[in-house]
Amino acid sequence: MSKKFDLWLPAGSNGHSVSGDPMAHHIFMRCLFHAKFDETLKFDVKTVNINKKSAEFLKTGIRRIPAIQTCEAEIFETEDEILDFLEVFPPKRADDVEAEEVTSQIFAKFARFLKNVDKNVENLRQELEKLENFLKTNQNFLISQNLEHLDCLVLTRLHSIKIAAKFLKNLDIFGGNFGNCEKYLKNGYELEEFRQSCPADQEIIIHWSELHDAPKLAPKLRAELAREEPRFSF
Repeated sequence: MSKKFDLWLPAGSNGHSVSGDPMAHHIFMRCLFHAKFDETLKFDVKTVNINKKSAEFLKTGIRRIPAIQTCEAEIFETEDEILDFLEVFPPKRADDVEAEEVTSQIFAKFARFLKNVDKNVENLRQELEKLENFLKTNQNFLISQNLEHLDCLVLTRLHSIKIAAKFLKNLDIFGGNFGNCEKYLKNGYELEEFRQSCPADQEIIIHWSELHDAPKLAPKLRAELAREEPRFSF
């Protein structure tokens, strides 16, 4: 198994920084997570403007992004393929069925609320309450005191939801009632793996606003966000 690869991620609004896609953030963070445990695992991050693909990218034959291309030219370009590839590297996954269950619907509930498929924010808050109750321990993260595989997914999604909800729906998803969730997210913010892989707030907002049926940004506002100095709500 190759320990050297290129990680291709979608470019943001300026054509070269990382986009606000939460899946891309998750995969980038997972790569950093595994690299921390295996110093021989090396990867380069490359971004591609999907509307103006570079010659370098076109030569790879990659059809979708995020994607991984190893130094042996193996390509992994679906989320499952990428995560299966990363799974062979240390550390061994720490499974927790309950943790997976209490976090499984938060992202989907938010997407439905954002797109007005479900206008009742309480359905989202009920999912957050499950997480809030689950986090009533002295642990820093979902399963242990240390970052685990599942945390990479949940932290990146929670952060993305927090930024998008505030700007596009004028909603503080925690609203002062989810102290454990806020503490959990804060613990994530302190990690280099999270900070290094995190897209700017503006890119997260732009990403969500461009999804089908999501609240749209006025062209002038979108342009202003794209020109601003990147902000990071850590």
